[in-house]
Amino acid sequence: MDGCGRSSVRWKPLTEFPDARAAKLANLRRAARAGLRVPQTFWCTAERPATALPFALAPGPVIVRSASPAEDTAQSTAAGRFESVAVRELGPDGRPAPAAFAAAVARVADSVLEAGAGYLFVQALLTPERGGVAFFDGFYWERTTAPGGNLELTAGTARGNVERGHLDRDDPWSTFLERTARAFAPELRSGAALDLEFAADGAAFTLLQARPARFPVRRNPTLSLANHREILGDPPSPWIVAALERAGADALEYFAEIDGEVRTWNETYAVTAAGRAWLNFAFFFRLMDRWGLPRAFVTDGVGGDPGPPADRRPVLARLLRRSPRLLALQVKNLRTMTRAGRELERLDLAIAEARGLKGLFEATVLGLSIALRTNFAINGALTGAAQVRGALRLRGRAEVVTERMMREYERLRLLDPSALEPALDRWLEDFGHRGPLESDPLQPRFRELRSSLRDDLLRRDAQPAPAPAEPARSRGAKGPLYAIDRRREQFRDDLMRSWERLRAGILAAAAERVDGGELDAIEDAFFLPVEALERSGALQSAVSAGRAAFAAAAALELPATAGLDDIQDVARAAETPTGSSSTELLTGPLTGIALGTRDFEGRVRRASRLMDVLDAAAAPLDAGTVLVVPALEPSWGLVFGRVGAVVTEIGGELSHASILLREARVPAIVNCAGAARLRDGERVKLDTAHGLVIRLDD
Repeated sequence: MDGCGRSSVRWKPLTEFPDARAAKLANLRRAARAGLRVPQTFWCTAERPATALPFALAPGPVIVRSASPAEDTAQSTAAGRFESVAVRELGPDGRPAPAAFAAAVARVADSVLEAGAGYLFVQALLTPERGGVAFFDGFYWERTTAPGGNLELTAGTARGNVERGHLDRDDPWSTFLERTARAFAPELRSGAALDLEFAADGAAFTLLQARPARFPVRRNPTLSLANHREILGDPPSPWIVAALERAGADALEYFAEIDGEVRTWNETYAVTAAGRAWLNFAFFFRLMDRWGLPRAFVTDGVGGDPGPPADRRPVLARLLRRSPRLLALQVKNLRTMTRAGRELERLDLAIAEARGLKGLFEATVLGLSIALRTNFAINGALTGAAQVRGALRLRGRAEVVTERMMREYERLRLLDPSALEPALDRWLEDFGHRGPLESDPLQPRFRELRSSLRDDLLRRDAQPAPAPAEPARSRGAKGPLYAIDRRREQFRDDLMRSWERLRAGILAAAAERVDGGELDAIEDAFFLPVEALERSGALQSAVSAGRAAFAAAAALELPATAGLDDIQDVARAAETPTGSSSTELLTGPLTGIALGTRDFEGRVRRASRLMDVLDAAAAPLDAGTVLVVPALEPSWGLVFGRVGAVVTEIGGELSHASILLREARVPAIVNCAGAARLRDGERVKLDTAHGLVIRLDD
């Protein structure tokens, strides 16, 4: 006897676990060492299991789990492959009944030994307010929670409440994830995500398990129309949206050249949703967090929700650590600003040499790339200058070219009609390249709007407007602390000169397509998808689709700042079936939860048990099969590689079987009520963008 019950084999505490290959237990030990809350845990080998309860474990129900080197490897995960058995039958002393506990140990040990070797561990069976499963990549997370524990969630018999987001400041859930990230920093730096099981009571979180997740976390970044709505209009043309998405994919290399970790985040400057290019606030919040700067630097610079008070505070320890990088960034900013003129010359050359609409689209992408990098530099320097001006309480402002343009236009209104024409022409010489919503080349320039401007200036009010007063300035208004303001607006003015040439080139190339009968109007070019820009022949159908999407986007009522999921929900709710999508109307699509992003068409193969599919007499599976089952458990993973898609009647997107589907990159719709109505052999389409199963044969 060893004081731990009738067994001569001793349960050992988690701190003594030695085998890093058994990731489940090794990760719990790492988490405990990092200060995370983990359940009281004891372990033994599966070859010599201890059948008596650990003496030190508190009274109450327990759960016996497995940990095997075969469960999580560098190549794959077998999440849920081995048994986990809860023991709720208690004896008179409030501890698990010995016979029930011994049976649970034997059952879990047998499942582990089927794979060769491994370990058992026993924990108190927690009864928290909420249990959950989450995936976390170091910044973005997706989680599902349900009242009580998480056994039904991991088994796929309950979906729970699914949420997606990213780290926030002064948020208990984010704090828990940040501490977890520190414990598993090597895995996250290598690009792996974490698969976490947790229990929650109030704002306190307990880590139950941590393992690698070998698929990307589905991101729900915070996006904003701040700045873009002002300069591009709402909605902008499909031309500029596509170009901004392309340019934004590489723009963040600007920061990666200073801090290489940024390159591993796989972020982009702009995200396309609901017919618009949204500014990716989440990336800039993440950058501010890494460098210890206030997140409010982002919203103060471009507008948007200022966020909670924590977003206005620096993280001093990180700020001190990153200060050399911040100094290097300011040096880079200055160099970038000095090269702005040469970059615009490069853009003008690209516009002059562009051939056709496709070449002019590539020139648009180049121009946006130059604009983004230069504005990163200018705005970074401007943020520092604004902080100094605020500290010195300077209240002046710089006179910028845009202000001069507006002031001189107002002066035109005071002229006699006889003097107006030549004065307007002089104004257009200086500012005719500008225009309303001028960053979108779809929009005309002032030079094209001369007659409208003239009519406006000839329109007299009862009392002529007085000449605008010169703006009040402090002594420092013309000093170096205001030079950045002037530089920013001058760069924009110079860029718009190039943009006027770009617009003229697009219209000229479109006119050739009109003359050839391929387009009906020159403005049609701005509504073509990128892949159609090089096509020859009639393009009216592509233009019609582009204009219809533009009109649908214009009708949406969207928030200025929101998560991507919310934006997509608004867009989906506004969709109304048309003649072109009558299939959905006739068949009544089934709705569920989409896994993956790839649509699929195939023929239904119904099955209720895995062995029915594996039976030698059963019809073979193939890449055109849509496997339809009542529910998934992990053993179905054996056939995931043989089918094209999967549909289930119940299940959660974060259950173990769903994890395996995502890892195998098999498109699926789970938790699909009504899947029992699908018939063997009928053709269906999985629309993963909308979580639909569409019956095509109807």
